[in-house]
Amino acid sequence: MPSWGRGRVAITVAALLGCSGDAGPSPSRDAEEEPAAAVGAPGPSLDLEGRPLDPLADGSARATVLLFVSTHCPIANRYAPSMRALAEGWAARGVRAWLVYPDPDDDPAAILEHQRQFALPLPTVRDPEHGLVARAMVRVTPEAAVFAAGASVPAYHGRIDDRAVELGKVRAEASVHDLRDAVDAVLRGESPSPAQGPAIGCYISDLR
Repeated sequence: MPSWGRGRVAITVAALLGCSGDAGPSPSRDAEEEPAAAVGAPGPSLDLEGRPLDPLADGSARATVLLFVSTHCPIANRYAPSMRALAEGWAARGVRAWLVYPDPDDDPAAILEHQRQFALPLPTVRDPEHGLVARAMVRVTPEAAVFAAGASVPAYHGRIDDRAVELGKVRAEASVHDLRDAVDAVLRGESPSPAQGPAIGCYISDLR
């Protein structure tokens, strides 16, 4: 399993994560402390061949889950097994999960290598202009958003679970499964509870 010390993180938290001070997304203790993403007219999300692709346009899905990740965020990479297991379970229930790469520096070659390394064979879009970031109302990686069928506003956005306590501190096992419970609620036709804690991760560029 990838360690918390891998990947590029900001110098100010390198000592906490035990990694080098290479430039990269800055980890966040509390995404709610940061300003919301600016709403404008960003370009479309793209497939890995550069063609426009909107993961929320799939009318056959009972719900759509967007999982925001980065090739070089150690916190997001640690969640790879959980994301893979959740997506596999949801597929049988008509829920489609997508990996969304919002960092413009994550080019298709880097993304394919990342998915090979962390065994993440999920549908994928790039979001370099942050159109999906704004629609999903997320600020860090890893963070998730759940959209009911046909919805334009997420029923849930926030952390995957409570395994990440703070920078450099992680539980052996999650005790609160916010994202899993949110999807279950949407499939029952109910409104999910808000996340019970902040998303801990690496800030999405331009949202600091």
